[in-house]
Amino acid sequence: MNLLRIACVFAGLGLACTIPDLPIPNTITDPFRLQVQNATVARVHNKFTNLVASGGGDQHLFIDPVGTPTSNFTLSQGVIQWQNVRAVIGGEYSQIDSTTKMFMTGRGDPRAIFEPVYGCNPDTDEVQIELEFVTWQNHPAGGWICVRPSYDNGHEFRYYPPDNNKVDPNRTCYRVTLVVVPAGDGTVEGLP
Repeated sequence: MNLLRIACVFAGLGLACTIPDLPIPNTITDPFRLQVQNATVARVHNKFTNLVASGGGDQHLFIDPVGTPTSNFTLSQGVIQWQNVRAVIGGEYSQIDSTTKMFMTGRGDPRAIFEPVYGCNPDTDEVQIELEFVTWQNHPAGGWICVRPSYDNGHEFRYYPPDNNKVDPNRTCYRVTLVVVPAGDGTVEGLP
């Protein structure tokens, strides 16, 4: 058996990374980018979260190529923040798939709450920090974040509620993992 074949066999095994035992705080003050992962959907996998200015100081969340690249997100008590706006869920409810838009605002809309957890990068098998969706504030726990096609080949962020099985056949909302990618020197202070 040649070395290339051996390498292919081991690559196919999908050896899992070792998850650290150390807890991750639910506040991350060092700036980071948000990467979207879904290894089964190439058009969204490993894209970064961008912002598009909207009325009233709101910022809408999209992935490449739509929006302005943003590398200074933070996490405060499980809520994604950027400057004076925070991630919330509300507005633009879709009856077709029962999803609701996630965006950034300074208003008092119910927040999107996340918990930082360790995970394994599906491409490199390296340990990474993921923001696992917990709840839409004041709503039942559960559900997940997905991205669905929008305009200019971009995808917008949506909340997919628990116990939902609806799908928009024209705009599938793909479940994604949100990954903390440190800005600057590649480290996030206070994290292992």
